[in-house]
Amino acid sequence: MLKDNRIFRRLFGEQYDIQHRLLNIILVVGILGVGFACLMSVVMHQNTITQILSFLCFILFIIIYWVANKLKRSQIAIISFAILFNNLILPALFITSGGIESGMPLWCLMGFVFPFLLIKGRSCIAVFVISITEFILVIIYSYYHPEVIMKMSSLKVVLTDMVVTMIAVVVVIASIFRYQTYLYEKQKNTITKAIRNANDAIKQKQNFISNVSHDIRTPMDSIIGFTELAKKNIDNKEKLEDCLEKITRASGHLMNLINEVLDISKIDSGTSVVEENLCSIHSIIDNVCQIMQHEVEQKKLKIELDYSMLDEDVLSCDDVRLNQILLNLVSNAVKYSYEGGKITISVIQLSTDDESVILNEFHIKDEGCGMTPEFLEHVFEPFARDKTSPVAADGTGLGLTIAKSLTEILGGEITVVSELGNGTEFTVSIPLSIPSLSEIEEEEDIVIYDFKGRHVLVVDDNQLNREILVEALREEGFIVDEAIDGSFAIEKLRDSEPGTYELVILDLQMPVMDGYETTKIIRNFKDSRVAQIPIVAVTADALPEEKTRAFNCGVNAYLVKPVDMPAMLKVLMLFFRENKRS
Repeated sequence: MLKDNRIFRRLFGEQYDIQHRLLNIILVVGILGVGFACLMSVVMHQNTITQILSFLCFILFIIIYWVANKLKRSQIAIISFAILFNNLILPALFITSGGIESGMPLWCLMGFVFPFLLIKGRSCIAVFVISITEFILVIIYSYYHPEVIMKMSSLKVVLTDMVVTMIAVVVVIASIFRYQTYLYEKQKNTITKAIRNANDAIKQKQNFISNVSHDIRTPMDSIIGFTELAKKNIDNKEKLEDCLEKITRASGHLMNLINEVLDISKIDSGTSVVEENLCSIHSIIDNVCQIMQHEVEQKKLKIELDYSMLDEDVLSCDDVRLNQILLNLVSNAVKYSYEGGKITISVIQLSTDDESVILNEFHIKDEGCGMTPEFLEHVFEPFARDKTSPVAADGTGLGLTIAKSLTEILGGEITVVSELGNGTEFTVSIPLSIPSLSEIEEEEDIVIYDFKGRHVLVVDDNQLNREILVEALREEGFIVDEAIDGSFAIEKLRDSEPGTYELVILDLQMPVMDGYETTKIIRNFKDSRVAQIPIVAVTADALPEEKTRAFNCGVNAYLVKPVDMPAMLKVLMLFFRENKRS
């Protein structure tokens, strides 16, 4: 195709604006046309002045082409070309090439069109007015002084010149309109495609909102319903414990739905970061099975674990991401399994060229409803759901998309084999590093820490959140003081003896004084014992840019609500291990 030609792209590619591309069309056709006219002027033995002017015009076209495309000064080239060509070359050629009885009126006509096509802004009007005024004056002057016009030698020469000029002018104008039509069609196709994509995006968004709305309401209904039931059975310990257990499970399901939406946003923005730690493959898979235990028991499923091909259990990997990948795949297997079915989870380890890296294949196989070949092609797409599936399942339609994206972030790949009515098998292949002996010993050195007597300050404007966190910390042995916003926290730190508080747990979104401003003020305290106090941010905002902002202000750790107490205690343990009391 012409548009794929290298020369075509160089002259008329999208690196240039429309005026520059039109100028190149005129220059290319003009160089060819004027070059042919120069040749004809020699062959037909036109007068010397006409030949010189024709060659000057040819050189002008080349110079303007060089200025526009080599020096990248298209507007200067366009204005210079229009002024020189219209106001000097054309009037001179009109006089020396036969005047009205030649092809010059056609060349002049083309020259008058140039300003409107090529020059930006109001400058085009000024150039046009000057050009047309000068041409009219030349016509009038030649009418009253016909002797100034150098007539052509014969009628044959006149006709030849007019034919050559007509062909050249028609080619230039036709090329311009042809190219503009091409651009119009291209823009129309682009706009049509954009509208189609926008409509598809709106439809996907509507489907997503509908799905998420439905899926969030399901656990919310359970939480609200069992909370009311718990209130009515406050004296029935057995019934109360059952309600609380179901509220906990529904809350976990709701949290998973929210995390899926946040995760796909982070993946799309490219902000997911791989954080490698020592982890146990056994532990990760056992944790996934424990999380899914309730759903497994409800459907009377059987989970078989096969570790026969697992040689290295402790590896260096992003355990959070790996856990999430496997959880999404096992959750999918549970959703689409028939009651009483079986799910097999197996691990196969394969050697690689790098002795410090081992390839881990995680196979999750179910005996459920399977997928149609048509849906199999779209299974990893966002919001994809198999409407023909005989098993109805809740979810955002993001689980498999997230699993695939996270697998690729970890440098692996995910494949799926499925047959309608005969189940599905997902295979995740991820290369993981084998840790050195010193790394394993260092990790095993971490023990449960005694927090008894440690003095911390909890800052949160939400009374319920603050009360839950304070009670949980006091159960671990902490001495806890409270503040309802950043201004009260600053007062407590200023009024207390430096070193009284060993750590601050700080909400970021608060009225009066938020966590960001509070952190900046603390870091500017004169006493280093206060200025350097560890600050743990606890917030409901999981966006990566807010995390970056918090660290830039001076926080030492960033945890997302709802607070996971084991994760919180692990973070606190690290700070207190580094700052042991004398």
